[in-house]
Amino acid sequence: MGESIDPENPDTSESSKFFGIFKNPDPGFTQTSISLFTNFMLANMFVYGVTGRAKLAYVASMVSIPCSVILSVRDSQKDYEKWKEMRLLRLKGVPERFMPYKCKYDWTDYDLRKLRAEN
Repeated sequence: MGESIDPENPDTSESSKFFGIFKNPDPGFTQTSISLFTNFMLANMFVYGVTGRAKLAYVASMVSIPCSVILSVRDSQKDYEKWKEMRLLRLKGVPERFMPYKCKYDWTDYDLRKLRAEN
C-alpha cells in the first residue's frame, strides 16, 4: 500500500521544529541564543552591582543585545564562508586535520536542508 495524504491530519514533523518559527536555522543559532541571554544577564548584573540603579542596568543590558547578535551572526557567516571554500577538499576526501581552516560548526545538514528548501 502506498502512503496516502490525509488532508485533515497533515504531517507536522517537519513544520513543528522550533515551533514553526525557524524552519532551517543555521548551526550557530544555538550559540547565538545562549550568547544573547548570557550577555544580557551579565551586563544587567554588572551594571546593577556597580551603580545600584535598576533602570540603568536594564538599559545597558538592552544595548548588549544588538552587539551580541551582530558579533555572533558575523562569526557564523565567516565560518560558513570557510566551509564553502573547503567544499572541494571535502569532496576529494581530504581528512579534517589537513584542512586549511578549522570550522566551528558542521554545515553539512544545513546545506542539505537549504537545497531541499530551494527545490
